[in-house]
Amino acid sequence: MQKEEKIVSILLVMAALSLVIGYFGFSSQTAVYSSDSKIGERVYVEGTILSKQMTGKGDNLMLSISSLNIKVFVPKDKGAKEVYDSVKAGDSVRITGKVAEYKNAREIAVESAKDVVRL
Repeated sequence: MQKEEKIVSILLVMAALSLVIGYFGFSSQTAVYSSDSKIGERVYVEGTILSKQMTGKGDNLMLSISSLNIKVFVPKDKGAKEVYDSVKAGDSVRITGKVAEYKNAREIAVESAKDVVRL
């Protein structure tokens, strides 16, 4: 390969990598939850915690939020205990998670304790 061909090849590879990084880095925008949100979509909600309850089996956490008619599920291995200790009923929060379905009911599944932020 000539020097110019090597430079062009390197530039093409760099351009392709930039497109890949741009696609994966910026395509996962978080939307506000609505009834139109799709299963698996990353969403957020803001509201006041009405109640919090650890499940009888598995030590998972269920939250009820004032702004919507959907439960928020925090799995044990995703920080349920940490979230339980850090928030209380009446706290204003912003919660980010993925729309999921459990027993034919929608819920927002939190992926990390850091996704529950007090406002």
